[in-house]
Amino acid sequence: MAELNKAGTKVAFADPIPAFRGHGICDGDEWINLVVAGPNGDGDFHDGDPANQAPCLPWPGENVCASLESFHPKNAGTTGYARVMEQALAGTGYKGS
Repeated sequence: MAELNKAGTKVAFADPIPAFRGHGICDGDEWINLVVAGPNGDGDFHDGDPANQAPCLPWPGENVCASLESFHPKNAGTTGYARVMEQALAGTGYKGS
């Protein structure tokens, strides 16, 4: 990163972990999904997909597949992450296109 900066290429690191403190999956104001039952659309895991791709769990009367949404940010989490990125970009002098 230092070499790129010396060469005139602006490079920055943005650490989102501090912004997510207090918003984890066990906190009162969760920004991250727990396990979400799927499928939620064509691009999600489905029962019958190859075993190495689909984390489907036996459930009474059916198999429930964990959605790709599991353990990913909720709307508040994507907003929090965007704020971290905006601050990092502003720190490099980026003002948008």
